Amino acid sequence: MHRLKSLPKFNKQFKKFSERDQKNIRKEIRKIVQNPLIGEPKKGILKGIRVYKWKMLNQFYLLGYEFVKKEKTIYLYAIAIHEGFYKILERYKK
Repeated sequence: MHRLKSLPKFNKQFKKFSERDQKNIRKEIRKIVQNPLIGEPKKGILKGIRVYKWKMLNQFYLLGYEFVKKEKTIYLYAIAIHEGFYKILERYKK
């Protein structure tokens, strides 16, 4: 089993969702835990980060995470709609 570790930005974004939406997000996170390679791997400055995309509330949401195989840990970086999402992730990598 893989451990989950959510970073502060993810926690702040997650708290803004309603309870129903948080439940849906947890369901999607379970999919990532079952298969950490499900997200699309990024290149360049975001190398090492994967982005999982799904539809919720009639729009697509992105969840950025990093799977560290040696530690068996999944780090949750951010969750948001596409607009501004990649700038948030880039801040973690600087």
